[in-house]
Amino acid sequence: MGGGTESLPVMPQGAGVLRKSAVPNPSSDLGCSWADAASIARAGLQAGKNFYDEGVRISVSSSSQMINARFSIDEDDVRSFAVHGFLKLRQIFSEKFVEHLREINTSQIVPPSDNYGAGFSKLKYDIGNDDPAILALMSDTSFSAAIARIVDQSVFFTQGLGFELEKNKSTGFPWHVGTQSFGFQRREDAGYTIWAPLCRINAHGQRGGMKYISKQLLSGEFIYQHINLLPTYMQTKIESGQSFTFDDFSNLKNSLVNSPQMAGLLDHFAVEDSFEPGDALIFDKYVLHRSVKLEEGPLPSRLAYALRFCSIDARYDDARVKALSYPRDVFKYDVGSNFNDMVAATDGEQVYASPYFDGSREARTLMSGQSLQNI
Repeated sequence: MGGGTESLPVMPQGAGVLRKSAVPNPSSDLGCSWADAASIARAGLQAGKNFYDEGVRISVSSSSQMINARFSIDEDDVRSFAVHGFLKLRQIFSEKFVEHLREINTSQIVPPSDNYGAGFSKLKYDIGNDDPAILALMSDTSFSAAIARIVDQSVFFTQGLGFELEKNKSTGFPWHVGTQSFGFQRREDAGYTIWAPLCRINAHGQRGGMKYISKQLLSGEFIYQHINLLPTYMQTKIESGQSFTFDDFSNLKNSLVNSPQMAGLLDHFAVEDSFEPGDALIFDKYVLHRSVKLEEGPLPSRLAYALRFCSIDARYDDARVKALSYPRDVFKYDVGSNFNDMVAATDGEQVYASPYFDGSREARTLMSGQSLQNI
């Protein structure tokens, strides 16, 4: 990890404040791999179950190479996320971890090969899905505690994505929700994203970040329902001999929230934050969001990395997976990932228990405060 994989989180001491100290290099001193070391760190949660205190601010005093020592959350943050569905995480990631994310992204993202993602200069799904440093992040007790406290349930890391915007050119994604990234689970199952820009974002200057809408104003859950309607409608049109092109599909998919009138309405109420490297945004899968164009300024491009998380209770939705694949099969376009098809096989199967995650399941898991109290 660019020199950042020398230490591993150990357990906090005391209630309410998470403290960690340096531990041996797992590969040289413990005689195990990073994946094994992540499991060792996870096992340590039993010793630290008393740290979770809803009335106390969670802060970090840490030698971890991944989490910034200045990062903290409080009850106002937790309440804000519960109301709005998103929260800016100020200086959550260390400089070394940000640099590691830059390295794995720049080495793997590629120009879009199809219509999907054409708004980006480069993008790629499934970056870092099994990266040892990213899995070790999940076993960092300060990170696990903070994120699980915010979302108030047990979740696990499923997928990473990289995106690049080119200055004055790339438009990114229009208003949307994660229908592709969360297409394997039921509409009602919880899913979350941590979006980390890997350069400075000045919302009042060059821009290049994101806009998002509070769920208190408008939840994007209806977009998942809308997407579910499209395949049957498309199939009926096509089988009756009527013309139905990719442009027809794209317009029907996106115009619900991206017509000039609707896009203008959403932009009026949207939040657009500035970010420094190390900052991130966590939001749930019902938050409507869109890319913001990188305008004139010193940066030639903007790179960002997204981590997807899924509730451990989520169930595989075979009908939704097939519905998402139907337009891809008809119009022969590629989203660049077969994750939804591979992550499970049986309708109603608990995704977390799928053989797909055998060997890394424990390392991916962030335990909720309630789970920690019940250890």
